[in-house]
Amino acid sequence: MLAGLVTGRERLELREFPDPVPAPGKAVVQIAYCGICGTDVHAYQSGQPYNPAICGHEWCGTVSATGADTEVREGDRVAIGIAGACGSCPTCRRGDHEHCETAFAGLIGVGPLAAPHGGFASAIAIDAARLYQTDDRIDDLECAMLEPATIALHAVRRTPMRLGDIVVVIGAGPIGLLVMQCARAAGAGTVIVIEPEPHRRALAGDLGAALLIDPRSEDATERIAAFTGRSGADVVFECAGVPATIETAVGLSRRGGAVSLVGVPASASEINGAAWLVKEIRLVTSLGYTREEFELCQGLVTDGRLRLRPLHSDTVPLARLPEAFARLSTAPADIKILVQPRS
Repeated sequence: MLAGLVTGRERLELREFPDPVPAPGKAVVQIAYCGICGTDVHAYQSGQPYNPAICGHEWCGTVSATGADTEVREGDRVAIGIAGACGSCPTCRRGDHEHCETAFAGLIGVGPLAAPHGGFASAIAIDAARLYQTDDRIDDLECAMLEPATIALHAVRRTPMRLGDIVVVIGAGPIGLLVMQCARAAGAGTVIVIEPEPHRRALAGDLGAALLIDPRSEDATERIAAFTGRSGADVVFECAGVPATIETAVGLSRRGGAVSLVGVPASASEINGAAWLVKEIRLVTSLGYTREEFELCQGLVTDGRLRLRPLHSDTVPLARLPEAFARLSTAPADIKILVQPRS
């Protein structure tokens, strides 16, 4: 069986793996779709070592076989997520189950909850604790985007935001567009999106952004002040994963405002600590999600408050995976490309 792996800078290989078989506590899933994540693309661009277990970590499919001691059954439609809290790691014993060390290790492809490869394959054997059943009202294409949608939901839930707040989202890639929608669902009064790529910026408007800013030709601070009548946003979500825009986010915030870091930068960032102190910025970071948030996310999708299908740019077979990575590296108009490995 072939599985796609990032093996170096601008190098994507289809490598041979044994056909997956069930084992105690594990299930075999026939993958319907797997999304290409921004972190996958960053690894492809940088060439830095990339864990095979997370190369393709946004997928859904159907259980075809199970080992002993699994709650899922053959025929169940499932998606990949985080396991529930183990209850026994040091963090769980402190009562902080949301930050379970065992569950998070599995999420980043480490330890017994990790698989030998990711979802760029026709099938995968994975610990059944990481699978959750999907709502029948959500089709396969949308199910493959539930993982990034839950990342966005988690980021918004962690961020101190009040009804009616002015919210700025930097970056209208998949995560930024999902964060924008979740912020609106959470009660944001005005959502402003900053994005240089015209197609992504227009899509943000279609999905509900009140103001769209092109940072290449407009002064974001002036546009926000003129539009809102305020001297800064209540909350700024940094979703671009660009080192420089972390400092930009602080500059766009009001004194006492919040900055939420969601995008994962590929290199170090420089900040002006004095500006953060003077503004008394509340800094929030998020990476991942909790098990319970998948159900919340599915509820937002089924009631229409979170729209996933508009983010879908294209679907490619596994054989065209290298081409899809190359496109996402050079053609920012693409948003979410899904791989259909069984086609």
